[in-house]
Amino acid sequence: MKLLISHPHLATELVCALNETDCLAAHTERDTVEVFVPWLVDGGHAAQAATELVFFVKAWASSHPEFRATLLHPSG
Repeated sequence: MKLLISHPHLATELVCALNETDCLAAHTERDTVEVFVPWLVDGGHAAQAATELVFFVKAWASSHPEFRATLLHPSG
């Protein structure tokens, strides 16, 4: 899953927070963070994983009110 982020200087902090969960995240482009959600491999539902990822990022961003992230579609 790809996240388009509004403040690239916060990418490292977000990636670290995501990597403290079951996710594997990397800052792959200036304004993009890619997230691998391992429970999808075991037959998890992509829509639920996306919802959980967005929820986590919004909770994390509560300490960075200016930060925005948009979940991009697989083709995005």
